[in-house]
Amino acid sequence: MAPTLLTDRTAFWQQHVDAWQSSGLTRKAYCLEQGLRYSSFGYWVRKLREAEAPPPSAGFVPVALAEPHTMGLSLALPSGVEIRGIEQAHLRLVRELLEVLA
Repeated sequence: MAPTLLTDRTAFWQQHVDAWQSSGLTRKAYCLEQGLRYSSFGYWVRKLREAEAPPPSAGFVPVALAEPHTMGLSLALPSGVEIRGIEQAHLRLVRELLEVLA
């Protein structure tokens, strides 16, 4: 059978690939049994596998940006006491703490 149209050729090789996969034979043994050229059969196995594969993605992945982590201010007192991580939201507490420590 000499397939002439691409669709006929594709169908021809798809039938052989399906038959080979269900036969349990190696590619080489199947080709010898069916009188097929091993190189042509290998080409069509790859071509049909690639046709079934989903198209590759664009390669971009959504990225969630985290809030920037700031260390805040540090305060070192002459007594050796250090207060670290002072942020604007805690200024009142720091002021009260300094009054107690003074």
